[in-house]
Amino acid sequence: MSVKDPELSRLLVIELERHAATLEGDPTADESRRAIHAMKGAAGLAGEAELASALQRLERRHTRGDDTASVDVLAVARRAAGRLREGKSAIDSAWPLPPPDLEHGEVPSSIRAEYTTSIQDRLAHLDTALRDEDTAAAAEAAYRHLHTMKGAASAVGDEVMAWFCHGLEGRLRNALRGERSLEESLAEVAQHRAVLSGLLEDPQGTLDLLKKRASRAEGRQRPTSRPTDDDRDAETIRIDAGSVDSLLDGFAVVGAVRDGVGARATADGKQAREMRRLRTDLVDALRLIGPPRPWGAPAAALRRVERVAQVLARSADDLERRSADGREADAELRDLTSSARRELLSMRQTPVRELFARVAAAITSEARRAGMDVQVTQVGADEMVDRRLAERLLDPCLHLARNAIAHGIEPAATRASLGKPRLATVTLTARRTASRLTVGIGDDGAGVDVAALRERALASRAISPQIAEVADDDTLLALLFLPGFSTRDNADVLAGRGIGLDIALSAVERLGGSLRVESRRGLGFEARIDVPVESGLAQVLWVHAAGAVHAILASQVLSVQGQHARRNLRVPHLAACLEPGESTPFGYVLELEGGGPEPMPFFIGVDAVTGPDEALVRPLGSLVVAMGPYVGAVVLGDGAVRLVLDVVALAPRVRALGRVADGLAKSEPPRA
Repeated sequence: MSVKDPELSRLLVIELERHAATLEGDPTADESRRAIHAMKGAAGLAGEAELASALQRLERRHTRGDDTASVDVLAVARRAAGRLREGKSAIDSAWPLPPPDLEHGEVPSSIRAEYTTSIQDRLAHLDTALRDEDTAAAAEAAYRHLHTMKGAASAVGDEVMAWFCHGLEGRLRNALRGERSLEESLAEVAQHRAVLSGLLEDPQGTLDLLKKRASRAEGRQRPTSRPTDDDRDAETIRIDAGSVDSLLDGFAVVGAVRDGVGARATADGKQAREMRRLRTDLVDALRLIGPPRPWGAPAAALRRVERVAQVLARSADDLERRSADGREADAELRDLTSSARRELLSMRQTPVRELFARVAAAITSEARRAGMDVQVTQVGADEMVDRRLAERLLDPCLHLARNAIAHGIEPAATRASLGKPRLATVTLTARRTASRLTVGIGDDGAGVDVAALRERALASRAISPQIAEVADDDTLLALLFLPGFSTRDNADVLAGRGIGLDIALSAVERLGGSLRVESRRGLGFEARIDVPVESGLAQVLWVHAAGAVHAILASQVLSVQGQHARRNLRVPHLAACLEPGESTPFGYVLELEGGGPEPMPFFIGVDAVTGPDEALVRPLGSLVVAMGPYVGAVVLGDGAVRLVLDVVALAPRVRALGRVADGLAKSEPPRA
């Protein structure tokens, strides 16, 4: 921290006390605003950036008409003046833990897209700077990019982004002045790189995570819980990646319109059949009445009934023609959009090796700074994924990779004493199964000492003694995702602050995926990210179970069999896997592709199966994903919603119920 000028600090105390006296009286709104603005300027001139930032936030609250802002300003000013008189800084900064009054401000919708693009561009430049071998040049470039990001965020009212960039900028500024190590400062920027992405993609959620850490640190609360050779000679043109994204988004809208056309055609067909039924009823009524008689129905009434029957017949014919035209248009739209969308998606595909290359570069850089010898191996790097998915996976992968360096890999001397190779190994794996991608990051380091983890959890009161006594290894490993929880006694630039796994988990959950960890004491640690490859137009089957209808991706269904096909096996009913209840008979057995590192097929019973149909699969929020084994939703033309089953998440439930010895008389579906 740079040394403050004592004279400037003395003058700042005078200014704070003078304007605080103004606020204690009965000032007008304009007088209060001038007093707050003057204190903010004085704090900036005296080098008290944290105080100036706090006063700026309070000034904005006051401008918005918050009556409590003046009271809070008075408290901040008095407290800051007292600390300055004691020779301390005006505000005891706890960055990266946010101040209690920090709130997320919405960026105006008119400039949100431009702002997001600008920050993403700067983040890409920041990644390039962090890979520079020249630490001085890397620090200068990173400082420029963070300063630009801070200015852009302040200009649009993104206070959280501006505050976090200001903290990182201060670390680099002190390093460039020679007050701290350049390597340590760059490592700290790299460590918090994913937080910047989180603040851009999910600012409120990321801020909440940071505040949870602050609460835990202060003891106020504790959490509970590519093209072929044949194509090389073809004409090619350069297309901006954003244009491809826009076109694909447009096809999603076309898909929704097509759903409406198909639903209208179906409704017209039903209405035509109903009109024909009514005409038949009228004709039958005329037949029963018979011809006109003096004592019977009047001839005029009979003729009117005949005309109604004729109109019904013509209307039914018109509706049937419209229904046929609608079905034909629906089929043509489906073929055209599917073909065009497949072409566009192929243009946006990229091999996982590009993601792995960036992660491997970060691992090498962090290992070099830590004085470790680490090699990176890759498995499944040729798997093709959507470019946007690969970009969104970068930040959680970087966090997990740095976690391997900070927590997993032992020093070379320690490894040699344990009989391990001095050269440590971090393995990056990728495996695609149907509509899901699993990315693994594992190391051959020390793993997690589960017993020590249990003791630390008890000491920090993260779990109760009763839970600690019965908790298995998986339950204890899940504690690593708690904000602020760390296995380190002392924090350094890479580890010990509880910053990492919770941010990675949050980023993965925003993609509708899951993050699981596995540890072998003394042998290594592995984290596996499992995410859906894409949402959009897909072939689905409709499965009926206990009155509910769900969708399942046709690519994940291996076979559909009759109810007696698996009579020698205990096949659970889909309804029992979703909600507890009595077992009921079923009509069909689905053979589905299993999940996990070594997937095995599994079987499940349903009442009926219809389709396949092509539907627009929309992504789900993390709350819905957490409530059940669902991966997406389909909105039908009539507005009805059908949830898409997540086969990977469903597999453990099915296997657990299949092991129940009483023939599934009653069972409770296992929860994730």
